[in-house]
Amino acid sequence: MRFLIRLIVIVLVAVAIAIVGLLMLPGEKIARIAADQLSKQTGRAVDISSETSINLYPTLGVTTGPASIASADWAKNGPLMTADSLAIGIDVPALIGGTIRITKLEAKSPRIVLERAADGRTNWDLLPSREPVETTEPVNETTEDQSYDLSLERALITDAGLRYIDHGTGTDQDLKNVDIDLRWPSLGGPAELILGITPFTERLNLNTTVGDVMGLIGGSQTTVIGALNAAGADLSFEGIASIKPEAAMQLTGSIPNVGALMRALGQDPATFGLAPNFNPSADINSQVNFDGTRLALREMALALNTSTVSGDADVVLALGSPQVTAKLNADIKNAGALMHLFGHEPETFGLDSAFDPSFSSEISLSASGSEMNAKLTGLTATLDGAQISGDANIALRQNVPDVTAILSASLPDVARTAALFGQPLSNFGLAPDAAPAVATNINARIQGSSISANLRDVAATIGGATLSGTIDIAMSGTTPTLSGDIKATIPSTANLMTTLGQAALDLPKGFGRAINARTKLSFKSNQFNLNGLTISLDQNTLSGSVSVGLGGAVPSVNANLQAGDLDFSALAPDDSASDTSSSAGAGWPKDRIDAGALSLINGNIKLKAKSINLGMLQLGSSDLGVAIDRARAVVSINDLRAYQGSFAGRLVANTRNGLSVAGDLRASSVALGTLLNALADINKITGNGNLNVKFLGSGNSVDTIMRSLSGQIGMSVPQGNIAGIDLEGLIRQGDANASLTKFENLKANGAIQGGKLQNNDLTVSTGRVDAKGEGIINLGAQTIDYLVTPIVKDVGSQDRIEIPVRLKGPWADVKIRPDLEAALNLENERKKLEEQARKEIEREKQKLRDKTQAEKEKLRKKAQAEAKKLEAKARKKADKAAKKAAAKAAKKLGLDKAKQKKLEEAAKKSLENEIGKGLKNLLGGN
Repeated sequence: MRFLIRLIVIVLVAVAIAIVGLLMLPGEKIARIAADQLSKQTGRAVDISSETSINLYPTLGVTTGPASIASADWAKNGPLMTADSLAIGIDVPALIGGTIRITKLEAKSPRIVLERAADGRTNWDLLPSREPVETTEPVNETTEDQSYDLSLERALITDAGLRYIDHGTGTDQDLKNVDIDLRWPSLGGPAELILGITPFTERLNLNTTVGDVMGLIGGSQTTVIGALNAAGADLSFEGIASIKPEAAMQLTGSIPNVGALMRALGQDPATFGLAPNFNPSADINSQVNFDGTRLALREMALALNTSTVSGDADVVLALGSPQVTAKLNADIKNAGALMHLFGHEPETFGLDSAFDPSFSSEISLSASGSEMNAKLTGLTATLDGAQISGDANIALRQNVPDVTAILSASLPDVARTAALFGQPLSNFGLAPDAAPAVATNINARIQGSSISANLRDVAATIGGATLSGTIDIAMSGTTPTLSGDIKATIPSTANLMTTLGQAALDLPKGFGRAINARTKLSFKSNQFNLNGLTISLDQNTLSGSVSVGLGGAVPSVNANLQAGDLDFSALAPDDSASDTSSSAGAGWPKDRIDAGALSLINGNIKLKAKSINLGMLQLGSSDLGVAIDRARAVVSINDLRAYQGSFAGRLVANTRNGLSVAGDLRASSVALGTLLNALADINKITGNGNLNVKFLGSGNSVDTIMRSLSGQIGMSVPQGNIAGIDLEGLIRQGDANASLTKFENLKANGAIQGGKLQNNDLTVSTGRVDAKGEGIINLGAQTIDYLVTPIVKDVGSQDRIEIPVRLKGPWADVKIRPDLEAALNLENERKKLEEQARKEIEREKQKLRDKTQAEKEKLRKKAQAEAKKLEAKARKKADKAAKKAAAKAAKKLGLDKAKQKKLEEAAKKSLENEIGKGLKNLLGGN
């Protein structure tokens, strides 16, 4: 609009300048008067050739020679106007009356140069500004008794050249082939202008009526009515305007080809960043007000192709940066196509070439420089079936966004939506045919790099799985947090994994072929938590809490779970499996064990269950723990009730350097029969016992592990039964086919090496029969070779009878038979042992006799020594007694000394004999 007003003013000025030719009549005098008067009015030098001629037909008038009007003194591009000649028609009756009235002005091929200085001055500012003229009567001037009328019934300019130079913007535009048809009956009245001009590629036709030309030129407001036709466009305007510039008018029109119109006005769409083929259709209907600084659009209705914008808008231009306020209703169809037209290919934003959404909303907008506020009400956006609706507030402060939105989103085909946004789901590893869908209500806030969103009534589906609930998301910088309460249903984990672009998991039943779960979730600082978790894995239901840490090289999982009856019976070997299946006699599985999962996580998992069905094993109440650290898992059996007893201990699986397994288990009062039957199909033994086992094995299959086992085992069974033989019946009646042996106090210890259990100390009692056992149980080959020797007590004149029994063969078919060879070996061994015992006894008896003789000799020598001492004392006493007795007898008998001497010798000899006998008796002599 500003361009049109400027164009009208320029043309009117050019016409006004051309009027100078009217003063050339009559003849030289008119030319002189005209030049003098025009110079006086404009302050410019005016040169009109005195070579004039009078035209009588078809219109009375004057034809002048060359004419020119000087430009402003600061202008640098020659005269304001030059013309080779001017033809002026005169009103004959007025001329007879002494008044010069111009009826026609025609200038052929004039050249007009209009300049605007950098400071805003113009070289066409010729006429002084004045108040609008209220009268439409012609304005008359009088010079040297001759009056002239500056009115113009018609001015016709053809093939004019117009050059416009703007030193402020650097514009230098040269317009040719300009045609002007001006009807201006009164200088102070309205003027009608028909303008034809080809500024660039298309002809531009302007038909307008200006209520007060002189007022418009002088800066006053005047009515302007007109129509513009160019490049198929048809625009009309009506209102008031001035050259300040300011305007208030109604603008309506239809532009079938906007690009063509822009080119007609010299504005190549490409210079505005628009597409080379930019050529949409447009319709406009708006009240336009402009006061030089403020552009106001009222009741605006703008249509661009199939898109429309309506409402009110204000744009203030005086404060350095535009200020915009608007209340609009926008209905944008095919936004992708519009992006193409406006030179912004969706691909440049990472979008798909087919990105073509539609958008409608009520918009309240205010913007000033880099700050902007927008309120979107009743927002509806659609994209190939996806739809978002609701309200949003958008603010921009220092290029930092602040957005709040309450939206409802429905994405029935997330794959298609993601692809249109340039992010196909295959980028996230999902299968090409994945068809997820999402619907939710969103309350979101974006503040700079901080984002928060509350998702309510979430309903999502993918691969047959569904997710519902609420989710709260927050992000500050690159750190996200998440919380929510969700429910998930996965009818087929295999289908879901395939949809997610992963290999379909062939999970055993009970481990999550189908999953139903509900939990409260949270994620913060690389920590993912599930609280109040209830999850059903097929027929198994667990509850508790799970925490997953994602800050390390691998996830760290900590869980505390409780369960009722867990059914993992699918772990049991299939009876119809191949030769590599595990069954007694057929060998252990040789399939390679893939334990790589142990390196995928670390953590601690605790499980308490009412019962656990493992197929082969039936466990009661269980309190278990699993600790995984750097590919090493430790299963802690805190308290396990099974097979009428209890278990405790731990199991270890280690894949840090190949796969190895270890265990330290303790079983108390366990029903061995049912346990051995479950583990190895051994059904010959019943009874509750205690068991301690330590083992270590390594290998990449169950078979190699079992053949590598090492460790120790200890067992005690207070009482029980052995099926297949009656040891007491065998001994009493010789019947080896009896079916049952009752026993008590069974005890055994063994060592495991190379997968073989060696036992040498089995003891057991059946009441009248004791038994001992020794042999090898080959755990790797699943065979047994064991010798049980019953010992019958209290059988007639014999102390005992021993009859060995051998258990031999594969676990699936153990043969129990009396071992006669072992029995013969036992008899021979018994005789050898008896002979050895007899010889040993003789050796011991001889040793004892030798020892006794030595002691006797020692005592004898000691007695002899003591006897000699006694003998010496006795002889002294005997001598003394003999002398005393001889002296007494001699005195009594009156014997002489000789006889007394003989008597003394006889008494001494007799005493010595008695002493000798006494010593002999003391020393054991005869």
